[in-house]
This record gives sequence, C-alpha cells and structure tokens, in this order.
Amino acid sequence: MLSTVFACGQDRWRDLEVATIRFEGNETFRDDALLNVTRLKESPAGFWKFLYTISEKLGERPEYFDPVLFEQDCARLTTFYQDQGFFAVHIDTLLRHDFGKKLTAISYLIHEGHRSLIDSIQYVGFDTLPPDVLEEIQSRPLLKVGDPYVVDRVVSEQARLVSAFFNNGFADVRAERPIADRYLSTNNVKVIFALSPGKRYLFGPINVKRDSSVSQYVDDGVVLRHLDFQQGDFYSQAKRADSERNLNRLGVFETSRIEPVIGLKSDSIKDIPMQVFVRPRPFQEMVPEIGVNDENNAFNILLGLGYNNRNFVGGARNFQAKLQVQLQSIQDMEFGRVFRETGLRDSSVIGNAELSLQVNQPYFFNNKTSITPSISFIVEKRHKYYFNPILRGRVGVTSQTARFTTAFFDWSLERIGYEPINSRIGAIYFDSLSIDRRPQLNSILSFTLQRDRRNDLFYPSGGFMHMVTVEEAGFIPSVFGGFFGSDLPYSKYIKVAGRGQWYWDPSQNQEAIWAFRLYGGVAELYGNSPAPVPITRRFFGGGSGSVRGWKARELAVSKLPLEGGNAVLEGSLENRWNLLRNAGRLGFVEFNRFSLVFFFDFGNVWTRAKEFRVSEIAMASGLGLRYATVAGPIRIDLGFRVYDPSEEPARQWITQKKFYAETLGNFVLHFGIGHSF
Repeated sequence: MLSTVFACGQDRWRDLEVATIRFEGNETFRDDALLNVTRLKESPAGFWKFLYTISEKLGERPEYFDPVLFEQDCARLTTFYQDQGFFAVHIDTLLRHDFGKKLTAISYLIHEGHRSLIDSIQYVGFDTLPPDVLEEIQSRPLLKVGDPYVVDRVVSEQARLVSAFFNNGFADVRAERPIADRYLSTNNVKVIFALSPGKRYLFGPINVKRDSSVSQYVDDGVVLRHLDFQQGDFYSQAKRADSERNLNRLGVFETSRIEPVIGLKSDSIKDIPMQVFVRPRPFQEMVPEIGVNDENNAFNILLGLGYNNRNFVGGARNFQAKLQVQLQSIQDMEFGRVFRETGLRDSSVIGNAELSLQVNQPYFFNNKTSITPSISFIVEKRHKYYFNPILRGRVGVTSQTARFTTAFFDWSLERIGYEPINSRIGAIYFDSLSIDRRPQLNSILSFTLQRDRRNDLFYPSGGFMHMVTVEEAGFIPSVFGGFFGSDLPYSKYIKVAGRGQWYWDPSQNQEAIWAFRLYGGVAELYGNSPAPVPITRRFFGGGSGSVRGWKARELAVSKLPLEGGNAVLEGSLENRWNLLRNAGRLGFVEFNRFSLVFFFDFGNVWTRAKEFRVSEIAMASGLGLRYATVAGPIRIDLGFRVYDPSEEPARQWITQKKFYAETLGNFVLHFGIGHSF
C-alpha cells in the first residue's frame, strides 16, 4: 500500500488534504482519545482555512497527508494499545485518495483482542522497612490484583512508592524500572517493583536566613513555629513543601524557601541541615480599591480605601481597616433622578457601605489554624422602602484540616435595624406585612467544611469543590439573655446549606470544558422564635451567579422576592468553549483569550421548605462571552427565561411567548469578574 502511495510521486500526495480520520472496532477507547495519539489530523473547516490565508494567527492551517507520519501513527496506535494491556492488538488501515478533489480519507480497523490483567504484584527491597512505613505504603495502593494492566498506572504506583520512601526519611532511595512479566498461558501480567531504600535521614539543625536588602524583620520563632518539622524528625519532602505553604499563607513574606544544605550530608552523617530563606514584604500599606465584582450575584461598582499592617505588634499578625462603598446593579440605576432629586434614597439605588476593623492571628493552637476577630458597621440598602443599619462583631477560626480540606468556625453577634427611607410610606409597608420594626440582636454560630480539588482556582478544567455549612442562631441569647442586657427580639433557627461544583474536560486539551453546579439550603425556626430569620441570613435568587434569566434578588416564589426566603434549590450547567484558543492576536487584541459559554440554569427560592414544588423551579438559558485575565475571566452573560413559574400557565414556557418581542426583548444582561462558579 505504501509503495503505491510513493509511486504516485511526492508532488501528488503532498497536495492531498486529510478529509476524515475514522476508527472502527475501538470498543475500549473513544475516537477523540485515539486522535490524541496520532500526529496526522483532520483538515479544519473551510472558514478557518480562509482565515488562515489572511493571517496565520487567526485561522488554522490545512492538514496534508504524509505517508511517513501515517506509518508512524500506525506504530503509535499499536504502542498505545499495548501500553493499555492489549498485547495482541492488530491494526489494519484503509486509504481512499481522491486526486481530483485533492482529498484523502483515513480509516483504522482495530482488532483489540484480549486485555491482560494484573496476575500478581511483587515488592523487592521492602523487607527491612520499619512497620509504620510499610503500613503507609500498603494502605493506599494504586494497583490491585485483577486490575487491567496499564503502563501509566504502573508508573504512577512506582512514583507513589518512591514518594512514600522519600517522605519517611529515605532521601537516597533508588528505584529500578518496573518489570512486567507476561504469562503466555493466561496472557496476564506479574508486576515487580524493586527499590533500594538506602539510609534513613533526619532533619538536622534549622537556620533562618533573612534577606539583608530589606529592613523589615519577623522573629525567628514565628518562622520556626510555622514549619511542619523539627530537628530530629525523619526527613520528608512533603513536610518541606507544606511548610513553605504555611509561610506563604501568612501573607507577610514576599518570598519563602526551604532548602537542605546538601553539601553537609555525608555517609557518616544522618542529619540533613535545613535553611529557611525569607524575604518580608512591606509591613504597612494603604490600598485604594476601584473596581467591579459579582458579589451577591450582581454587577457591582466598588470604591474603597484600606490600611494593612502585616506584622501588627509582631507575630505576623495582620491588622486591617477598610472603608468600602458598593453600588449594585448599576445598570438599573436612574442616574438623572439620583443626582438631580432623590440622592441615595432613590428606589433604584441598591448597595451598601461598610467600615470594618479586623486582626488576624495566624497561629492559634497550631500552624494550620488562625483566628480573626473583627467589628463592622454596615449600612445595607437592598429595598426601595427601607435600609438596614448593621453592627456586627465576629470571631472566625479557620483551620486546614487536610491538604485540600478547610474548616471554618464563626461566631457573629449582630444588631440589625430596619429604617424606613420615607417615614410615611415605610410605616404603611411595615404595617401591611406585619413586620416588627424593632432592631434584632442575633447571635449566630456557623460551621463550614470545604474540600477543594479543582485543578485551577480561576480556570478550572477538572476536579471538584464541595462545601457544607451548618448555622445556628438563638441558643446563646436564650440561655444567657440576661448577660447581654437587652430585650431586643432575636431569631432562633437552624440553617443548613450545601454546594457542589464539578468540572471535566472530555477533550483533555481545554477545548470545551463542562461545569456543573448544585446548591441547596434550608433554614427553619425553632422554639417559638421571637423574630424571623434575619434578612442578612436568608436565601435570594437571580443574578449572575444564580438563575441568569432574572436580575439579582428578583427570583422567588414569594410575591416579595427582595425579602428572600428560607429554602433554595439551584443548579447550573455550562459548556465553556475555547473556540479561538489557537487564534493568536491582532494588534493589541489577543483572540485566544476569548471564549464562549453556553449555560442552562434552574432553581428558585421558597418562603419555607415545605412549600417546595417541582413545578415552581424556574429555568433560564443563554450565551456568555469571556475574556481571560490574570485575575480570572471578565464575563458578559445574556440570560433568557425558558420557564417562568410566576406567569400564567399559558405563558410559562418560552415556546408560548413571542420570540422577538417577549423572549429576546426581555433578556437580562449580567457583567462580572470570574466564572459564575
């Protein structure tokens, strides 16, 4: 076959574009996984080839048939299958050339055969290991007898074994290449791991070295207590890395690095001296804030001024004073009326102002836990008839309980007032809803557990994030009410909320990333609560991080969505399509930073959990545009209502409305920084 191709002459086959690449018989692996193995690719569509003729950075070049690469691809596919345990794989090929149209079609006919399994696993060099190290190595194996033989898994298991040795003092461990013996009788494989542990080392003397070019000074004791090892512990690369993360988490160091003093290690010495290099950053700074964010599921303009002292009275404590003014949903503000007549009391003005003071103590019981007391005064305006002055004292404890798991415990004591914007209209509004206008004084305890395995904070393409929060209010004032010396009403409730976010990339090259979010929560009063759940602790629906067919806080089963509810269920599915990732740039515009997002959202907010109805779950869909920056993507979303349960039954679905006049004409525009989740 190949000799026939060569006989056509180089000039002829070099002009053949690869029209299609097809796979038949591949029962175990999908086509896209096999295409990642081959170097020959399908030629792009005509539109992208046309753009390529204008600029190589805009489009994609045509792909031409190359018999040498084709022969190599056959070998690559065979090797790929053998590395997955298909030692008897056989691959036939079929080429269809059309020299008139200058196209070729490639077909691979794959006969996978029987897949080899792992028959047994043998470990060599483990006999002299201490029992604790041997138990750790055997506790979480990546390979088990009966698993399919996969070369990558064998390599990963050996890397795990080497890491376990290295993190238990065996800094000179040596590993032989894994051996896979295949039995011809069963076609299964025996895997042999051979390692030479060498000597077991200890952490030696620890020396803190500072950068002499800066004048700031952090006490050596602060540095040493944030290390996960002490002199005399068994040497561990993992503890070194975790200790560097501890120092960086303090925020007081511009650079922190932990290195062994290799030159002092010898055959007669089992201690490895360590050197900790730190360079403090300026302790005091004034930080102006001008920007936008998507807090509270809305597009906000933020103005602020903050003062930081990163080493407040020593100990790497962080003191922060901050004044912020935030205007929410500015696209809905009536600027002319605000500036000429009503000012900030205008019904279209939504936002808040906050003055806060807080101190972060980084070492609280251990170097993985910090405590942060704070006090804040907030004026929050979310409603056109009233605003809420809030005085809040808070003590928060944060602890990293595992590598990817963080626990948060908060106690907040907050006084929430209800002040009418217009005394006459406000009184009518409060009386009509039987709202108690007296301030509330609430004591709120909350515990949050978060596990974050996303592979990137700003642009995740794999992994997950799970979070659950349990919140209680009322216990402390009901037991120690006299201690507070106040007869103000307070709320007694239990609140539980959970969030899950999952990300996956089927193409494995970030061409199209799928993301899914599910969020739910419920708050229930108990014990004849003297007051309802405070408005700052209720659930709200709609906005750029919620169901995007509605504006912020606009979605609820209640006729008063701005009052929120005590039960919520939401979800979102997104396809993040990086269609221009190889497009390059034109002048100052970098096309590869743009991406499209197709999304579908559903959910609603109910006054109480027992009022939940499936028929009341709202649905929205739409299209978004993203532009990547170092701080996350700038995003614009257009949301359309697919199903609106608040409408009459004959007008709830998008198909029951006029497409241009009602659906497109009533779209909701959202701006934000960062992905919606």
